[in-house]
Amino acid sequence: MEETSNILFIEDDHDLRETISELLINEGFKTILAENGSQGIQKAIQYIPDVIVCDIAMPGISGYEVFNMLRQINTTAVIPFIFLSAKSSKEDILLGLRLGVDDYIPKPFEFPELVKVVKNRIDNRKKIIELNDEKFHALLNNTFSGEFVLKEQEIVYSNENFAKIIGYSKKEIVGNNLINFVHKDDIKSIADNISRCVEGAIKEFNVNIKVIHKNNSLISLYLKGTSVLFKGSKRIVVSCDIVKEKKGDLNSSKRHYTHIKLTKRESEILNLICKGLSNAQIASKLFLSERTIEGHRAHIYEKTGTNSAVSLAIWAFKNSLVNL
Repeated sequence: MEETSNILFIEDDHDLRETISELLINEGFKTILAENGSQGIQKAIQYIPDVIVCDIAMPGISGYEVFNMLRQINTTAVIPFIFLSAKSSKEDILLGLRLGVDDYIPKPFEFPELVKVVKNRIDNRKKIIELNDEKFHALLNNTFSGEFVLKEQEIVYSNENFAKIIGYSKKEIVGNNLINFVHKDDIKSIADNISRCVEGAIKEFNVNIKVIHKNNSLISLYLKGTSVLFKGSKRIVVSCDIVKEKKGDLNSSKRHYTHIKLTKRESEILNLICKGLSNAQIASKLFLSERTIEGHRAHIYEKTGTNSAVSLAIWAFKNSLVNL
């Protein structure tokens, strides 16, 4: 049986949003609704829909900004994007096409036209799903942490860093059950967290466990697992780092993991940056100089290891520091 396609519909007009949603559901689609650009970005990252239909003129973050931000994120970059807007002049349409949007439907429109465009984009997306697969794996390979992907408890992908951490080759890891590498004292903990992620009770988990190296030594790891939709099915992407324990306390159950600490002012500015405000706008809002804001922004980038507002917003969202 063919899986139902998910359509993210970003539209600030409540009546139009609800009407189109109902019509799409009647056509056999599943809809994810967002009432503004910020919410649309958040839901695109969270659900990885099959198609995004987005209005252009919205309060706060515009459709153009939504498109630009999502195109810079690996997991959302290949999602077909359709502009739906009352801006129907030749210049408006050309601007959307120059940005790289897949389709542009001017308002008012006939609903069958929207359905036809959506279905065409879903068919085209299936043809490039292998490219999406390669990008996904490339993202995991280009990190400093150990990374692996679970389908329930089965490891379906591992990067080189994780293989090095536990001493096995990728060939020996992939296809194996994660539990086979975990010390017996920690099996219940990791199994429970995976189960809750699969069931949808939680979106992510953080846990400290001991794994068995190929040479039979024990390694303490900090794992952060995040539930994602990949190729239409649920996967858990897990990042891991070796935990250094205090000398003379090798058997301690307490692990130590360094969290990034922001000052109250930095946290305030972080939230405003993630809302799309410029340095000038933030300075005006907080009654500070632009130069002061520039200094805070530089410190925030340095602390978080990011280099742009987009990468900072992604980092903040993944670490549950802001709601976009």
